[in-house]
Formats: sequence, C-alpha cells, structure tokens
Amino acid sequence: MEKLPNFENREKEIDNLIENLAEREGMSSEDIFSDIITFAEISKEDEDAKAYLEEVAEKIGISPDEMFEYALKKTEE
Repeated sequence: MEKLPNFENREKEIDNLIENLAEREGMSSEDIFSDIITFAEISKEDEDAKAYLEEVAEKIGISPDEMFEYALKKTEE
C-alpha cells in the first residue's frame, strides 16, 4: 500500500474522530483503539477483521486505505 500524503497530520484528527464515534455509540474509545490494532494485525488473513476496519472508516468518514494505514501505524506504537 502506498503511503498517503500528510498522514501524520491526520493521525490526531483520526484519534478524535474515533473518540467521537465511541461517545456516540456508548463505547470505550480504548476498546475501539484496541480492536483497531488487533484487527489490523490479522486483516490480511481475516475478512471479518478487514470488514470491521472498513466499517469504522465509514462511520468516521475516512477512506478504507487511510483507516488501514492508521491501524498499521497504531500496531507499531
């Protein structure tokens, strides 16, 4: 996957979007972040994991490619 331009500038914004999603859905943002990291690690082999990341991307209004790049960066932290 090609690195998206200005991704570092978007990371904090995506963090905030996920926190807002958690609040809207009555969830813990820590649980969503944990799921994103877990599912990013297995998404190449698991279609359900890939679908979850795509669903989160759609709910917060970013592209699936940006969601995957964000998720993979979070696995490195």
